[in-house]
Amino acid sequence: MLTQYYEDNDVTVSWDSINNWISVAWRNTPSKESVKKGCEEIRKLLLLKKTSLVLNDNTQINGAWGASSWVAEEWFPLMISEGLRKFAWIESPASALSVISAKRSYMKNNEGVISLFKDKAEAEMWLKS
Repeated sequence: MLTQYYEDNDVTVSWDSINNWISVAWRNTPSKESVKKGCEEIRKLLLLKKTSLVLNDNTQINGAWGASSWVAEEWFPLMISEGLRKFAWIESPASALSVISAKRSYMKNNEGVISLFKDKAEAEMWLKS
């Protein structure tokens, strides 16, 4: 069961009580400010629920988002230090620019925590393993 925790024009952050993970759905083309705000809400929920799992769905992103360096250099290291162990990142099928942004974030601070997926079912299976 999903319980919505935060929502704005570019992101919905929810708690999945059945799977014990954070479910994130991004859309549009988030600005750097929007990405930072959404990421902060993800971090707050990670700490609140004491989880280590995030299902990050980018399938509704339609362009490059402007915070890939910040995500890679600041946010992922902070999240990992605060307990993140698995971050399943579902790529946008419609936006090559979004995939490039994701890979910039993914490649710098992977540490085995972040995996990219083209399919939601695969991402969920990885989180459950």
